[in-house]
Amino acid sequence: MANPKITIVGGGLGGSLLAIYLARRGFQVHLFERRGDLRQEPVEPGRSIKLTLAERGLAALRELGLEEEVKAQLCVPLRGRAVHSRSGVVIYQPYGKNEHEVIHSFSRNDLNGFLLDAASKEPTLQLHFDHQCIDIDKETGTALFRNSRTGKEIRAEADLLIGSDGAFSRVRQVMQRRERTDYRQDFLPWGYKELTIRAHALGLPPLDHHALHLWPCGDQFFFALPNVDGSLCGICVLPFSGEESWETLRTDAEILALLRSRFADALPYMPDAVQEFKSRPVSEFITIRTSRWYYKDKVVLVGDAAHSVVPFYGQGMNAAFEDATTLNRLLDEHGCDWQAILPKYQNLRKPNTDLLAELSIENFHELRDTVRQPIVTARKRTSIFLNRLFRQYSVPLYTMISHSSLPYSECVERHKRQERIARWLGLDLVVLLVSLWVRLRVLRAKKSQKTASGQAVAPAVAVPLPTLDPKPAFTETAEKPPEAVNTV
Repeated sequence: MANPKITIVGGGLGGSLLAIYLARRGFQVHLFERRGDLRQEPVEPGRSIKLTLAERGLAALRELGLEEEVKAQLCVPLRGRAVHSRSGVVIYQPYGKNEHEVIHSFSRNDLNGFLLDAASKEPTLQLHFDHQCIDIDKETGTALFRNSRTGKEIRAEADLLIGSDGAFSRVRQVMQRRERTDYRQDFLPWGYKELTIRAHALGLPPLDHHALHLWPCGDQFFFALPNVDGSLCGICVLPFSGEESWETLRTDAEILALLRSRFADALPYMPDAVQEFKSRPVSEFITIRTSRWYYKDKVVLVGDAAHSVVPFYGQGMNAAFEDATTLNRLLDEHGCDWQAILPKYQNLRKPNTDLLAELSIENFHELRDTVRQPIVTARKRTSIFLNRLFRQYSVPLYTMISHSSLPYSECVERHKRQERIARWLGLDLVVLLVSLWVRLRVLRAKKSQKTASGQAVAPAVAVPLPTLDPKPAFTETAEKPPEAVNTV
């Protein structure tokens, strides 16, 4: 039998990675992307949140021999969260118990370009840009494309058609037509714009380049992820309507007043904030769930086309990469028996990505509000201490999600069991004591800033927190210990 012919619609991160997997099996792969080649054409700024690589995504790159190159060239390791209060006090919440339990910040376009370069080296893989999918025949796995530059239409026949064309997938839309399919899309009532944060501000120290920076203010929320060049990509999140929203903020004075009142210690690093705020588009946060991921043995959905989630657990792209590793593993087990592979793929992935959607929304509400509460910091510190003490018998949920490849559902079940045991052992009292300590340290830090109250922006103070760990959280070889947060 000749090697299967595969058509992939969508040349984003998930589609590019899956194309490499299949091409390395000798499959004839045609990857179609509706946009131009981002490696050669300018990309519109301000519409793409920076992403993070965690273990699930790294595992996929590792299988393809690309992990170390991606980490070395494109990524900035993040060791924890730097939570900024309105008064300028910063509390650090480490992600894990050592320097290996980190996530990696990167630019979507940088990694996409890297994967397209890797794909172009595969002899059985062809890239087609500026080709928009306008229709499919799900019975035959055929897709119809129109070249946006020439207007010419081409028909691509394949043994398997893969829809990797994002949250508003054309493949999914046509595949589910006249089928009994439960489909649901939910938008958060908040939207976002990207704002540029420079690496330095006159007279102030640089922001910590190895932390996710958070300014949680309830409905108004700001966070920032570092770039390789030392700058940071800031994400301003506001409600679409209501007081202090995208709907009501119009003038320079109104915008500046919001930034100064909510995110004052970030403002000196953003000299272009008002102009970017006014000129850049507002983007939405969408969650998509659908009950049908495939049709017979001819069409299948991957990535956001099957399970779009909001980005607040940093797992959306990692889950898309895990789709690819799952399909690759099923090919090892079943050969090219798509009739066996596709139902099993959905059964393995859908319950977990549905759960990820819920976790991501829950984490959004923590990040925008409750993360600033001392009890949250106390829980995270205590869970890391218990993880170091009891190792695999007490693993934080975040650690299981971000630093392992356990199914999301298994991570949640293990977390619930651990919580029941912790309550039985009375560990809630430890959390309460640590949270009281954190609150006292924050109050002392605020008091120390009163001497700077006459300044327009007072330098932020990093709060030293109690170290429960029996040994330092990071080794001496780490570039910076987590307690020495370099803040504004």
